[in-house]
Amino acid sequence: MSTSVFIGTYSTISEYQKSSVLSFPLESIITYYVYKYCSSDDIKLYVVHNTNKDHEVNIEVKLQNATFFNQRDLPWQIISCIYPAALSGDTVITGLCAVARYICKHRNSKQTSYEHEEGLLGFRKSCLQAPNEVSIWTKFCEVDIVKTVLETIMAQNLKEIPLNLVRFENHLNKPVRVHNVYKLARDLDKITVQDKNENLDKQSSEYSKGNENRIPKQRKWKSNANRAPDYNKFTKIKDLPIQHQFAEGPFLTLADVLLIPSYYILFKLLGNCIFEKYLPLTNKWFVNFINIKENKDCLKNTLNSLNIEPLLFIDLTLPSIDDVSMYKCDPKRHNPKKRLFTKPGDIEKALQILTDDLELEMFDNEASESIDWAGIPNGANPAAGHLPDERIIRKSQQLENLALSVTSMAEDGNLIVDFCSGSGHLGILIAYLLPNCKVILLENKEQSLLRARNRVHEMGLKNVYFFQCNLDFFIGTFDIGVALHACGVATDLVLDKCLRANAKFVLCPCCYGSLHVTDRLTYPRSYKFSNIDIDQYLCIGHTADQTHKEHPLSIRGARCMTIIDSDRGRLAEEHGYKVTLSRLKPLSCTPKNNLLIGVPT
Repeated sequence: MSTSVFIGTYSTISEYQKSSVLSFPLESIITYYVYKYCSSDDIKLYVVHNTNKDHEVNIEVKLQNATFFNQRDLPWQIISCIYPAALSGDTVITGLCAVARYICKHRNSKQTSYEHEEGLLGFRKSCLQAPNEVSIWTKFCEVDIVKTVLETIMAQNLKEIPLNLVRFENHLNKPVRVHNVYKLARDLDKITVQDKNENLDKQSSEYSKGNENRIPKQRKWKSNANRAPDYNKFTKIKDLPIQHQFAEGPFLTLADVLLIPSYYILFKLLGNCIFEKYLPLTNKWFVNFINIKENKDCLKNTLNSLNIEPLLFIDLTLPSIDDVSMYKCDPKRHNPKKRLFTKPGDIEKALQILTDDLELEMFDNEASESIDWAGIPNGANPAAGHLPDERIIRKSQQLENLALSVTSMAEDGNLIVDFCSGSGHLGILIAYLLPNCKVILLENKEQSLLRARNRVHEMGLKNVYFFQCNLDFFIGTFDIGVALHACGVATDLVLDKCLRANAKFVLCPCCYGSLHVTDRLTYPRSYKFSNIDIDQYLCIGHTADQTHKEHPLSIRGARCMTIIDSDRGRLAEEHGYKVTLSRLKPLSCTPKNNLLIGVPT
């Protein structure tokens, strides 16, 4: 199946026809470079005139034979996304890293000597797979470095090296932390030993002339002293013979390909001497990449025509920043959720600040209907073997609560989005119950969405569409948003999507203890709760996770759940919604059993 990849440009087709120059946002340039680097026959690249300018910076590039796609003819799925976006059948992929991964998976070029045997996507094809909300590394490659390039281009008086460049330099100075790092160290040492032994064989052959009696001794030394060390879990990571030749270790990955366009521009802006002086490891990484002939040729053919003027500055200083790791498995990584706010005194103090008028009234969920599960086909039925036996009853009860809430408010023709859909249990059930509505399953995990897609196709449903992306890359309008156990901040991101779209919502939150301030979210959410400071709020959130069955603190935990969801409900009320807060029936179907429903008035 052929795939179309769409990138945005600020230039019109008539402007392009006059000069062959296109004005691009940086994300489009990076996607174009990845596309040319991977060279896939199965993917067609289209340029779309984008009238919505996300930022003030645009970069001009001379591009031959660009294929424009008329905006009026764009599929509705693409209109619902931020560029870059890829459309393959009923599935849309959006977001810089997700689209780059898709292109890489369909590339023509074979594995080369500077890649590991797993290829550009690395071990288990997991390179840049985690979404930027949870992965520091993905966020750096997809958000942070892009932001740094744009800020550097706009800088009027640059006085110091941008912080994110120092973060990457520090990253390259860290011990390599990759999957199977000890096996990798042993394999690399075997190659080194093999090279040494081949040289020794050559020396022995030359030495043997007239010295035959000493050959056995020489061979014995070869077999013992030139044997690869047995690295294991007791060996410290820093003592392994592995270094950062590339961004994620000794081998080239998609992360390098994704970062190179941004650093190519930064080298143009700041000059080689700045990197050699202040960021030597970054300079070495960049040189390692462009010294590979295929990479150098691709850079020349795609980015050489960029219209970038060097910045004028007298000198730059190196800022001081925390030396935290960007490796997820590194205990020294930056982790804003690391602090725990569960001291008994702090909890009581936080709860005492609350007044009676803050919390929403808790209603009983009096669903008059029920689902006849015997009549639900296998693809939409938890009893069909998609879940462990012990979870089937509880999962069916959870799905019934939310699905019936949606069916009671839906109208024919509605577009319903199942956010954080996982493998689609809820969304597929809703699509089956509401055949006259369209349902989007939105999930960032590729394998989960693939399982859902297979089930939908087996059922023959024609009203389900698939969006592989992070929440922030979906910008479409819709009528109803639903989320079952979207973890922590994801529930708030879903709520914000619904409020912006003026859509009804049905939410069953989860993981209150992982709430944290992000660049898009602040807490408390509503004006009515604004008298609670952030530490007290997170303390209540963490306490809300103490709702395990028969736990002595479960009653207090349930109240804290109500407080957090009341704040969410009050935010919706401030946007003109009628909000009800109830609990799933029976309560035993899940400890996280709050049900928040909102309808715009």
